[in-house]
Amino acid sequence: MSTCTMTAPEIALANLEAAAEKFNTVTEHVTATTRTVILMAAAPFIGLLFVLALPVICVALTAYYGVKLAAARWATVARHLKNVALFLAAPFIGLAYMLALPVVGLGTIAWFGFKAARR
Repeated sequence: MSTCTMTAPEIALANLEAAAEKFNTVTEHVTATTRTVILMAAAPFIGLLFVLALPVICVALTAYYGVKLAAARWATVARHLKNVALFLAAPFIGLAYMLALPVVGLGTIAWFGFKAARR
């Protein structure tokens, strides 16, 4: 009778593990290469996406932080807005006075003239 040793299955298992490691290594290299090729082909489109999205993101962030700042300092912001509105309206108010004052002046002269004539 011969004795059976378990060396044959252990050798087969070791060879299987070595083959699996080799397969995983090759698969990783193929996957890395494939990923690199795909990213090289997609890079211009990803860059274009960022170029198109950046202005929208900037406007949204500016509006968000502007509203946040205005809410935090509402009294100061309201005073500055009133001053800016008055600054922009000042030329039109001056033009209205320039057009109205001769008529008002003539009306005042006529009023004082009628008052003097009644006495």
